[in-house]
Amino acid sequence: MSRYARLAVTAVWGLALTAVPTPAQGPNQRADEIRTVPDSPEILAAALNQTVDLDGSKIGDLTLTEGLKALATKHNVTFVIMEEEFKEKKVADIKGAKSRVKQLDTNGLPVAGCLDAWLPGFGATYKIRAEYVEVVPLPAKVEEPNPALKLRRKLAEPGEPKPQKKADPSARVLEVLALEFVPPGDAKVNDTPLFELMQGLSKKYEVSVRINEERFKAEGQPNIKEERPKVTATSFRDLSVHQFLAITLESLNATYLVKSGGIEIVPIGYAASATQSATTDEGGLQRLKEPLVSVIVKEKPLNEVVAQIAEMYDLTVVILPQAADARTGFVTARQLNLPADKALELLALQCDLRVVRRGAAFLLTSKDHANELFGEEMDRERQKIELEKLRDAPPAPPAPPPGAPAPPAPGAPAPKM
Repeated sequence: MSRYARLAVTAVWGLALTAVPTPAQGPNQRADEIRTVPDSPEILAAALNQTVDLDGSKIGDLTLTEGLKALATKHNVTFVIMEEEFKEKKVADIKGAKSRVKQLDTNGLPVAGCLDAWLPGFGATYKIRAEYVEVVPLPAKVEEPNPALKLRRKLAEPGEPKPQKKADPSARVLEVLALEFVPPGDAKVNDTPLFELMQGLSKKYEVSVRINEERFKAEGQPNIKEERPKVTATSFRDLSVHQFLAITLESLNATYLVKSGGIEIVPIGYAASATQSATTDEGGLQRLKEPLVSVIVKEKPLNEVVAQIAEMYDLTVVILPQAADARTGFVTARQLNLPADKALELLALQCDLRVVRRGAAFLLTSKDHANELFGEEMDRERQKIELEKLRDAPPAPPAPPPGAPAPPAPGAPAPKM
């Protein structure tokens, strides 16, 4: 039996994606090797560059074996699961495990991009060999950038140019939101109606801005277009467009959503309902408990993406040393209007990390360390409950004076004098 299981499925042979015994060696064939495709990196590169044929909405229901079998069958790729390496990481049944990535937008995603986003949910990544793809545990020393990128670039060099994929319009909106805000000339923000303010912003940054009047009417703000921001500031310089919008719209009990390739101004109540966000009450005004995060990244290191989000949305995010090399794992995501805690959690899961909340701070750490922190928090809560019980307990009866006889027990005869 080979020291690792070769997962070899091709559309021609139709073999099952299971562990197989080592075959007799033929010419130019090593032990532990089953040839299913010619020894050609170019062929493997072409396969990894194909648009993935997989239902991303149900990807969380597939075991590792089932998912790789589907990819191998449809895209003629040979996969090898390095089981011994997973066992060294105390993962006994990696083949039967399911990814923590429960859904994935596979529309237009290449096979390599699917692997980049899906495998970290198993605590795994992959290495590209001459004629097959190795599935190995995280953290793995993956070249910078991922080898799949080099193969795709190499594949794209020769031959006729391929038609360009249409750019994601929401990506352009996110670029605008990250730009530095330029105040509108001599006009004061507080003296400018919301509609004029958004009209000027739309023209300056060439981005679509829409005010959802119907939603505001339903919330009791029928004249939202004419309302003026209630913001006191010495200067609006050194703010990003996102920060300017967040400050001015909050004063109108409003926020914005990245939607349909533009910016849509909506009431906070509607935004909370549409994004399933928690809210708080501040002086009778509804506020979102967490900022809504929008980010589009493809095969970027987790620590860079987290730093980008923290800076843009004024969050405190700390990657603890226990995260080790997983902090530089590659992540791929298209997140629009997600509460900050959920957005960070989905990114961290791609690198098999966890998010622990401490007050206003988000801590990214390993699964084991997160469990330890949770246990410590539970111990503190139990101690608080026990202390409160002691405080609420009735006071003990006063002790009898020294030398005084103890009171008789109920029903006992009185002592003789």
